[in-house]
Amino acid sequence: MLIGSFILMGYAFTEVGGYESFTEKYMNAIPTIVEGDNLTISSKCYTPQADSFHIFRNAVTGDLPWPGTIFGMTIVALWYWCTDQVIVQRCLSGKNMSHVKAACIMCGYLKLLPMFLMVMPGMISRILYTEKVACVVPSECVKHCGVEVGCSNYAYPMMVLELMPDGLRGLMMSVMLASLMSSLTSIFHSASTLFTMDLYTKIRKQASEKELLIAGRLFIIILIVISILWVPLVQVSQNGQLFHYIEAISSYLGPPIAAVFLLAIFCKRVNEQGAFWGLVTGLVIGLIRMIAEFVYGTSSCLATSDCPKIICEVHYLYFAIILFFVSVLVILGISLLTKPIPDVHVSNE
Repeated sequence: MLIGSFILMGYAFTEVGGYESFTEKYMNAIPTIVEGDNLTISSKCYTPQADSFHIFRNAVTGDLPWPGTIFGMTIVALWYWCTDQVIVQRCLSGKNMSHVKAACIMCGYLKLLPMFLMVMPGMISRILYTEKVACVVPSECVKHCGVEVGCSNYAYPMMVLELMPDGLRGLMMSVMLASLMSSLTSIFHSASTLFTMDLYTKIRKQASEKELLIAGRLFIIILIVISILWVPLVQVSQNGQLFHYIEAISSYLGPPIAAVFLLAIFCKRVNEQGAFWGLVTGLVIGLIRMIAEFVYGTSSCLATSDCPKIICEVHYLYFAIILFFVSVLVILGISLLTKPIPDVHVSNE
């Protein structure tokens, strides 16, 4: 897939005439159909953002404000890379700590590549297929991709289908599907392990290996059904932008776990009661925000959300920072009000 992505990137930049031409043409990639469906559509809905080529964007008006990018994403990254079951299981499969550390560092360097292999080709897709990728009139978007809120999620697949030659196109699609299946199997396997070992064994303490195996497989089937039913919500959430959806959900659920993990390492005074109630408090607050967005929807250029401003007005990356510190305060407060963990149970390593 990595080789195919480099090839696609080469085709993409060749089509637009190099990087300098790419930056110029992107800012002029404006669809011609900007009226219809009895809607008054503002120009900011279909005009590329002035800060499109900036990582650090306005702290108030930016779609990814720079304080949120630096601090909010750091909190979310701490949760994912240090505590997510998929990552932890892969680290546990390492031969020794040196292998695990080296693999994590290697992953960090590889995470620099998507900017050039995915983000920029996706932006080039807007240049080449402006009417489809940058559609703004709901009826036009439905015609192109079946979703009213936009077709930006189809930018990369469209590049694969339209630019790559027949042989490479089929190979790339096969590799993308294989990668998708690999990610899904990792997630489902990790979820099944958590369910059977942490929950089911508490309900059925004398369960046999065969029973645990069956319970795990049934849980995966249920998870697959829920995932399929969840797809329509993903398509319309965060104005149909998959990246923002993933980051938003992570910002609502990840910070409490990151807070518990960080304090468990650096603060010996933290105990079980503090960790439990800090985690519960943080997750409840995060779920309130997440459910409110699903019920009321998120604001867009075409419509404003009825979600109460006190709940939904704060950017999700700022929300992650607030939620993290609320969880930290609850953990420390309850830990200090309750008995500490006996020294015999605290590791000095």
